[in-house]
Amino acid sequence: MKKMTVVLGLIVAMMSVNAFGVGFIGTPTAGLEKGQWNVGANYTYMSMDLAKTKFTGTEDGSAISTKLSINDNNIQRYYAVVGYGLTDAWEAYVQLGIADVKAQAKTDSPDDTGTGHNFDNNFAWGWGTRYTFHEQDNIRWGASLQMNWLDTSWDDKSADETEQIDYSSYDLLFAVGPTVDMGGWNLYCGPFYYMISGEIDYKGTETNGATSVTKLSGDLEADSNIGGFVGAQISMMENSTLTTELSFTGSGWAIGAGVAWAF
Repeated sequence: MKKMTVVLGLIVAMMSVNAFGVGFIGTPTAGLEKGQWNVGANYTYMSMDLAKTKFTGTEDGSAISTKLSINDNNIQRYYAVVGYGLTDAWEAYVQLGIADVKAQAKTDSPDDTGTGHNFDNNFAWGWGTRYTFHEQDNIRWGASLQMNWLDTSWDDKSADETEQIDYSSYDLLFAVGPTVDMGGWNLYCGPFYYMISGEIDYKGTETNGATSVTKLSGDLEADSNIGGFVGAQISMMENSTLTTELSFTGSGWAIGAGVAWAF
């Protein structure tokens, strides 16, 4: 189909919302007391290249497959967050927001120089938890678990062509590490494990002359599962904090910032 390269690029650009949307990790240790709430917001900017992704399906009943390379994949995520202290050492939170994605897609064809794509206002949500399992002097050790979901669709209709993409995925991130009290601010860091599972379905119908139908599906897996993070949390006004961090995997990097108010 005449728009196949563009459409496949759009599919993988949507995949990248979660494929390497590591997002804002925050401290690996709990920061709320039992029964305490906090509200806040965080922002993350990510940039990375993705591995080739394979799609298989049919075009007018004949089996087809194709691969795409994704470069200069830039993602911005905006979340509103609400947290609650389950115990003095254990907290949980939920987050809700949007993701903005820009990416370059390129097929294996030597004549393909790549096509840029831009998605706005992709709905995203998730939850997470943090647990402090050991404290010693000014150092707390902990672990955090975070999951995110994305379920969306894209369609385009013209006089002789209809296209639709359905995409759903979830990702999981597990991080461990210390939070060090530096006197007025906290330093935190550590490694994390990241995985993703998802499915992308594409259907295109072209009616310029004879009707042509193309269907493609792709399963989503992370290209790099291991990464690291480092951040700083600064106390501002009473019961409020500002947090900044850097995270990275073998295929990219991310910077993030968040504010929170406890009550």
